Amino acid sequence: MKKWTWVLAMYVVIGLGAAFGLFQTAVDPTLERADLAPSAEALLGTDHLGRSVGIMTMEGVEIALMVGSLAAVLAVFTGVSVGLLAGWFGGTVDRVLLWCSASVAAIPGILLVMLISRLMGGGLAGVFIAVGLVSWVGIARLVRNEVQQLRATPYLMAARLHGAGFGQLLRRHILPQIAPLACVQFLLLFIYAVKAEAVLSFLGVGIENRSSWGRMIADAWAFDDLGQGHWWRLTAATVAMAGLLLALQGVSSALERRWSRS
Repeated sequence: MKKWTWVLAMYVVIGLGAAFGLFQTAVDPTLERADLAPSAEALLGTDHLGRSVGIMTMEGVEIALMVGSLAAVLAVFTGVSVGLLAGWFGGTVDRVLLWCSASVAAIPGILLVMLISRLMGGGLAGVFIAVGLVSWVGIARLVRNEVQQLRATPYLMAARLHGAGFGQLLRRHILPQIAPLACVQFLLLFIYAVKAEAVLSFLGVGIENRSSWGRMIADAWAFDDLGQGHWWRLTAATVAMAGLLLALQGVSSALERRWSRS
């Protein structure tokens, strides 16, 4: 787990640097630096407008971390809230919330994300809200099942008989039990959000006027980089994305194994 944690820390540092404007690239008005291969002058080469691919890739880290974290927070909050209500109150509340989750799950996720993002005008807010509103169903069902099991445990039944309210039970008993599940699901939803943003940007309905990895891949496709032997833009974006996703998956798997043993 340590190596993946260090990889994640590296991405966070790069993302913070990009957020504070430490990495900036500009279009070369003369286009003399356009499509330069990786060299000492440009370590990861330049694109068709003379922009540094390395800096664009680091700017893409900021977009990935922002979209991933915000979308995962929204999805976890929504899913945990729905799962708690459905699992604790049951009956009509459970049936209505299950119907809502089934309705969301019935629509292909990426299509629903595209629709919501388009309705919200795209941009960063549109993308992360769309992803967050679509990806909460899985964690809601997991939390619902966990809460139903906890509700039937002797110590929770005893606490209820002694007058403990839902809020007290939630703080002292339920949330501590589902916190590990929520943490693992947060990382998995983070992965989904990063991939969804890349797909949306590739299709032209994601974040515009920002150097995201999906935008870089779309431009590489549109300008036939590989056909012209310009492999560096596509490679930089895909390797950077793969590194982040592998690190997130590695940390989530390690946490899941650790908590399953405890």
